Amino acid sequence: MKGTIHERSFRAAVSMLGAASLISAALASGCGGASTPAASVKAPARPAQASSDGQGARGTSVEQREQREAQRAWCVYLEELYQRATDQAKGWPKFDQCTQMTTMASPKMLRATSECSLAALRRFDGDPFTAAYAEEVSRCGSEAMTATTLPRADLAPYMAVLCGRLAGCGDLDYDTCRQSLEEGLGPQLERAIGAMNSRGRHAVRACFGKLACGGDLGPQISACLEPIMDDLLWLPG
Repeated sequence: MKGTIHERSFRAAVSMLGAASLISAALASGCGGASTPAASVKAPARPAQASSDGQGARGTSVEQREQREAQRAWCVYLEELYQRATDQAKGWPKFDQCTQMTTMASPKMLRATSECSLAALRRFDGDPFTAAYAEEVSRCGSEAMTATTLPRADLAPYMAVLCGRLAGCGDLDYDTCRQSLEEGLGPQLERAIGAMNSRGRHAVRACFGKLACGGDLGPQISACLEPIMDDLLWLPG
């Protein structure tokens, strides 16, 4: 696709190629249909474990720097995609705006997606706004999520908050909740939370602590995750 295109068209095309929709879809099979496990003997709720994401001033500064660098890498990809679509070499008008944006993606996940997408664009001949190229970029997003999957041990603080809430409601005893959810949803949660930065992880943990008592568990977990997953990649509006 050569020649001038409108920003709205560019935005629509980039949305098709972006990994955000893919990432949300990756959760649907695991979280969307989850049901509350059958309860066993009730046990008192255990206190939520302290967050493993506490970083201190130095750690926060390092993450912020890495976040800016990863966001810039994403903007470099979008700029090259814009130039490819419009056949212009003057740069992308929204590049500076893009570099100032922040998302919920971890720096590692964001950089991996950006570099893979840029490499795919450079080796792809012809119109990049096609199903064939979209498949390439979707693969980039999927591989980036796999590479940043959260270790099972690091899932413990999130399970503690989630199951502490359910046990406190009297809906499910703590141990049954931990075992059932880790076996059923553990891989999806590790994949989703692993893709998030500390801000996203804090939001998920806070949301898990506010689940409605007696409600359908699967949709509530999805409702906690999906807004953050949709904010992993910034796209021009």
